[in-house]
Amino acid sequence: MDSKKKVSQMILDVAGQFILMVESEVERQTHLDIACAAWNISILPKNKRDKEYKKYFKKMKSLLNDSELIKYFEMDLNGLIDAKIDLFPNENRPIVSAIIENINSDEYRVTAAFARKETTH
Repeated sequence: MDSKKKVSQMILDVAGQFILMVESEVERQTHLDIACAAWNISILPKNKRDKEYKKYFKKMKSLLNDSELIKYFEMDLNGLIDAKIDLFPNENRPIVSAIIENINSDEYRVTAAFARKETTH
């Protein structure tokens, strides 16, 4: 994939439909936050990925506290992780911030940032 693509566009490529599943800016921000968590889980080495996935899933499960919602959340989380790996397999920088701004019911703007690369002296 294009390494010159902005992080905000990459997260939209991965999670645009997931974000549009809800309408309010607060709900869209929540979906964006979930997408960023999925992104950050996906970039971990497999042995660490499983541990972080379980930790995040357990946290969200306690917040959702509804078996039907939990089932859909798990499907969405797995789908987002798979989409990130499929679309951007070589992008391993974590997303450290992502903010959504609704423009209207079908349009929104995402501003996102990767962690800065550490420089060695």
